Amino acid sequence: MTKALQQTKNKLKVNAIIVIALVTSLTITSLFFYKNVDSQWHDYSKTAAHVYVLHDKLIQRLGYGGFIHHFKNLVLRKNTELYLPPIESELTEIKEILAKLGAIKEYDKTALTDVKKTVIEYESKVNIVLTMIADGATSEQIDSTVKVDDKAALKALAAFEQHVNFILKDKSIAIDENFQIAYIVHVLTIILLTSILLIYFRKLSNSYKQQIELTERAVEGARIKSEFLANMSHEIRTPLNGIMGLLQVLQPNIQKPKNIEVVSKALFSCRSLLTIINDILDFSKMEANELSIEQVDFSMSKVVESINSDFLPLCNEKAIDLNIDIDDDVEDLWIGDPVRVRQIILNLVSNAVKFTEQGGVQVKINKSLQSQNQKQGVEIEVIDTGIGMSKEGLMHLFNRFQQADNSITRRFGGTGLGMSITANLINRMNGTIDVDSALGKGTHFTVYLPLKVSEKQHLHDSFTDVTAPDLSAKTLLIAEDNPLNTMIIKSMLAETNADLHFAKDGAEAVELFKQLNPILVLMDIQMPTMGGIEACSHIRSIDKEVPVIALTANVMKENIIEYMNCGFNGHVGKPIEKHLLFKALHDVIAVSRDELID
Repeated sequence: MTKALQQTKNKLKVNAIIVIALVTSLTITSLFFYKNVDSQWHDYSKTAAHVYVLHDKLIQRLGYGGFIHHFKNLVLRKNTELYLPPIESELTEIKEILAKLGAIKEYDKTALTDVKKTVIEYESKVNIVLTMIADGATSEQIDSTVKVDDKAALKALAAFEQHVNFILKDKSIAIDENFQIAYIVHVLTIILLTSILLIYFRKLSNSYKQQIELTERAVEGARIKSEFLANMSHEIRTPLNGIMGLLQVLQPNIQKPKNIEVVSKALFSCRSLLTIINDILDFSKMEANELSIEQVDFSMSKVVESINSDFLPLCNEKAIDLNIDIDDDVEDLWIGDPVRVRQIILNLVSNAVKFTEQGGVQVKINKSLQSQNQKQGVEIEVIDTGIGMSKEGLMHLFNRFQQADNSITRRFGGTGLGMSITANLINRMNGTIDVDSALGKGTHFTVYLPLKVSEKQHLHDSFTDVTAPDLSAKTLLIAEDNPLNTMIIKSMLAETNADLHFAKDGAEAVELFKQLNPILVLMDIQMPTMGGIEACSHIRSIDKEVPVIALTANVMKENIIEYMNCGFNGHVGKPIEKHLLFKALHDVIAVSRDELID
């Protein structure tokens, strides 16, 4: 990035911060007044509605048709059994309404007191009427004494209503004022934002030439990635074709001793494909900065033994030596990420074996103390007698998608991604990598990893040699649309003696699940008609307990989390490792091995 472009970028950042601050402050101010308007309007509407409802009820209960009506009838007819209960009920309701009105703080308590006094007078007159009825007074005598009408009550209510209207009018004016302020601030915000956007547009137009440079770089990056994807497609198709072809050869006579070499080649093709796929996944994680390094106890000897078993057959075929030497003072147990440590060694040894035609490859594991920071760790050396690299090739060694030259790709294959990933992993572990090479004289890699020695004395062996669970007379349902994958799964699960049923898509799997009531379901994710996630959802609506295992080539961490959240009980990645499949069966079936044996 040029200096001028960097300065432009910095100015844009500063201006953006200022704009965001101004717009945010104005927006907050506008929202503050809008909130006040909303609060006041809510209070206004709620108070007005509440007041008028109570006011109407009070008039109904107190005026003619209510208390006054029943009271007049009581005086006229002197029938206490008929008219006294409704009078008492009306008085009770009137008192409750007055209590509710008194709880509203905006009310004039003086106006409300006048109403209460009138009610108290009415109540006392009711007692007078009852006494005179008991004494045998006539209706005319009673009416002449109490003289009940609703003028006093209505007068008090009128004063009360006038006060309420006055209060509500003040509230309405306050609402209008706040709304006007909020509207003005809102308009100012829009004007300011529009002005700033116009200024920004002019600045961006002035920096158009710098943006052209970035565009050209992006186009170049897209071109390199396109070449990488084309090369990757070829690299994936080659081992995949080898695997499929060799498996077809092995299908009728896999038990024959003469096919041992064919098996070895098929496994090597499978590992080549897995290496490429894993490189793609790791590259994607690194691009998104999502690759994490674990800190667990692991055995260095186990890691090295796995490297030896992976490459020894190929070295024997090429008639080259593979020597792995762990120094005596190197502890066996360390703390780090065994998968990534193995990946680093694997990539270095893979390149060494690939580019070595005569001689051999030597791997040395030593205990090391880095001189710069005095940190203890492990030093890994990978030395080969292969074709070596030129100075120009060394300069591009750790670049993504690139190899020393195109002839390397044509002759030996590869994506040009492995060494970039290796360097990235070492950097994430705070380690270092050095390389010394010359054309025709081989290559010498030295890797330092600042690992800590584990305090544990031993580790439990990992679950790598898993026997097939005995599922005799048990029903398993497998949803898989690929015929070749169906054949592989059927062959692997034959050792379980289970009754296997296969569905070609999710819809068929759901129907078979209803009919068969299986103890376990293996579910592919990407299928026609209905995918695995949707099918699992349907199965979960039928039965929430039967284990469902996702069987898919989607092995990213976020994919696995999604499957678990959707109702799956486990996950087995493709290509399928038989011991991992059996381990998944053991993990999810909630019956002990002894109970499974009939």
